Amino acid sequence: MDVQEQNKGTEKLDPPKKEQQVKQFVSNAYQGLTDQFSKIGTAVAENTQSFVKGVASKRLSRTMSKVLAIGLIGTMTLAVCTGLTVADHRIAVYEGDEVYYRYTPYSELEDILEEQKITLGKDDICVFSGFNSENEASIVVKRAFNVTVSADGETQTVVMAEGTVKDALKKAGVTYSEDDLINVPLTEQAVADMNIQINRVTFKTFEETEEIPFETKRPDQDCPSNQREVVTQIGRNGEKILTKQTRFVDDVEKETTLIKETVSKEPVDKVIEYRAKVSWGGSVLKYDSSDLQLDENGIPKNYKYKVTGKATAYSALGRPTQLVPGCVAMDLSRFPKGTKLYIRTPSGSYVYGYSKVADTGAFVHNGSGVLVDLFFNTYEESCRFGAKTVDVYVLE
Repeated sequence: MDVQEQNKGTEKLDPPKKEQQVKQFVSNAYQGLTDQFSKIGTAVAENTQSFVKGVASKRLSRTMSKVLAIGLIGTMTLAVCTGLTVADHRIAVYEGDEVYYRYTPYSELEDILEEQKITLGKDDICVFSGFNSENEASIVVKRAFNVTVSADGETQTVVMAEGTVKDALKKAGVTYSEDDLINVPLTEQAVADMNIQINRVTFKTFEETEEIPFETKRPDQDCPSNQREVVTQIGRNGEKILTKQTRFVDDVEKETTLIKETVSKEPVDKVIEYRAKVSWGGSVLKYDSSDLQLDENGIPKNYKYKVTGKATAYSALGRPTQLVPGCVAMDLSRFPKGTKLYIRTPSGSYVYGYSKVADTGAFVHNGSGVLVDLFFNTYEESCRFGAKTVDVYVLE
């Protein structure tokens, strides 16, 4: 039982209606008089009862007026002689949704509760305002009720007379974090038979590695027919570290979210460029590392000059040689060794391609009119070429 007394003499109660006040006063006076004067005799009790009824009905006969006067004089005399007190303290009792008013001769809470037969349980709360200057006071009785708290697989019951959900959890000794799920707000007032349910929320953080695919960069326009795609940079995948977090509710996995990602290795783009279909010694190069660029007709965009003449072919005939296709023999007085050339027929029907001067031959002085002699790997290839008129573009 929690008994609380407020500052006395600070509150004035709202008076009830006049008729109710008169009846209430008379009723309490009658009860008090009957109890205290039972030894005086039946006559006084009967006269007092008649007085009460007459006052309540507001109709008093002349005889009853005399009885009233005698009864009051007798009462005052008895009170003086015996020390009998008058119930002149007015109290308002608030209990749940009910409010009722009583008169009492007592001023102490324990005496009032005993007189009014108000019994308090050990968990009940009683708030007493104390009497003000007009002998008025209030008593608020809050009855205890049960609240169940379920958490961590266990359910317990707490008894309380007032407070919030937060207070109930504190009384139950149940702690919680800001991530836990509670089925009712912590600030909500607890009520009878309320069930508070707590679901524990935990998190697990972990890392995963994921590839970053490389991108392929290429020119915006389509590849021209006289050019081909050349990979100038090989693509390589990158790598990133993903930091993730999984949320569990009562150890049951709910969802996983990405918290952060960190690039540990940048990807390398694959780069594709368009290069001319450059031939070297009659074969198209698989990869062109030169700066040679051809126009839409297959003619070098940059060259010093062009000469046109007869071209023949030769091979090593099986003998050891350091010559390879792309090596040509010319008049070294006009075209020194190492001179870079691009050779093709005027119509472009045959392209010997990128080549350089690496040899000379008797044709230079025998008056055959041969401008250039093209080297091939085999005798058969040289025979297939035969002799053709070619344009020789001197590059440098």
